[in-house]
Amino acid sequence: MEFSLPAASSPTRLKTFLQSLGLSGTYWKKLKAAGAITVNGIPTQRDALLQPGDVIQWHFLPEHSDLLPEEAPIDILLETELLLAVNKPAGLVTHNAGKERTPSLSRRVAWYYKEHELPCAVHPVSRLDRETSGIVLFAKNACVHHMLSAGHLEKTYLGLTLGHWEQKEGRIDFPIGRKPGSIVERQVSPEGAPARTRYTVLEERGPLSLVQFQLETGRTHQIRVHCAALGHPLLGDTLYGAPGKPGRHYLHAYRLRLTVPFTDDPLTLTTPLPEDFTTVWQKGTDMV
Repeated sequence: MEFSLPAASSPTRLKTFLQSLGLSGTYWKKLKAAGAITVNGIPTQRDALLQPGDVIQWHFLPEHSDLLPEEAPIDILLETELLLAVNKPAGLVTHNAGKERTPSLSRRVAWYYKEHELPCAVHPVSRLDRETSGIVLFAKNACVHHMLSAGHLEKTYLGLTLGHWEQKEGRIDFPIGRKPGSIVERQVSPEGAPARTRYTVLEERGPLSLVQFQLETGRTHQIRVHCAALGHPLLGDTLYGAPGKPGRHYLHAYRLRLTVPFTDDPLTLTTPLPEDFTTVWQKGTDMV
């Protein structure tokens, strides 16, 4: 990475300048200790006083993952030096830790990095439930992960819900907390954390509604809990809807908007509905 202190700027400390770009204090210390920063081509391990026009360069520190790689293809939507966006299929866990052997998207990303000899650890910025399909964003290093996690991600989903909504658009503002006695299930609770979801009913077909959801907060199972609380659970959601064998609930993360670290350029990622989703929607009544 290369930046310069603008000519119109006042003298600025190196640490202050890097933090203005979004680097965390922890990452600054690691870069400094590794001698990975240069000012005007000269390595520095101190908080130098920068002058207008000074050129600052650094290399991201190489990282490695302790995930056990899983040899399997991934559907890459976008890859840059900083980011990797992947289209996750339903039925696959987003992330698991350490030497866990359960199939997961993170383990498949670890394999991809290994095969392409990329010195990256696996940093999922966004996560989806096992049965939710769609966009998952990974940062390629801890620095970028911190910046994206501290920034704003605009997440938009499409879901198939049961029944026809009385109000075709609105904002659901119900706090969500853990359900007593369960480590998985959540519920609407006055003691829960704030949770807000905007929704728009796009179309109705038989007993189903195609609904667009935009998250204002990111609570576990937020859309699923909010839909169930209003009497319109997601089709196939046996945890919050009609009981049954766990399986595909029809929710798809189809759009993600963010600001690219360091450039501040806006970026919009989209992915189409998967075939199983469109098949169910086209059949409508017959699938319920």
